Amino acid sequence: MKKIITLCLFAFAFLISSQNTFAQNTLEINAEANTKTKELRKVIKFDQDKMQAVYEALQEYGVAYKKISANLSANDERLKKINNHLDNRLKDIFTDEEYQKYLQNFRDE
Repeated sequence: MKKIITLCLFAFAFLISSQNTFAQNTLEINAEANTKTKELRKVIKFDQDKMQAVYEALQEYGVAYKKISANLSANDERLKKINNHLDNRLKDIFTDEEYQKYLQNFRDE
């Protein structure tokens, strides 16, 4: 009986620690999306509605990137796919002129 209780406590402690890791990753992704959104807004000068849409697109990108970031060389095709998806999302959000500024300033890096 003691072994079962010990095993349950160990499993519970493991679950709690994995929750904290996931929460930390989410916070990092949100912070990075916020920073990138502000950088884009300084250069492109878009309105508040677009700012929220850009932030959400960058969050989605951050989650997808985090999944493959451990081994980028093996996931080169997926990286291209998520980069293209981000570009397409931003193309839908921005005007043609804003999108060209985005490509010139942020995709050439």
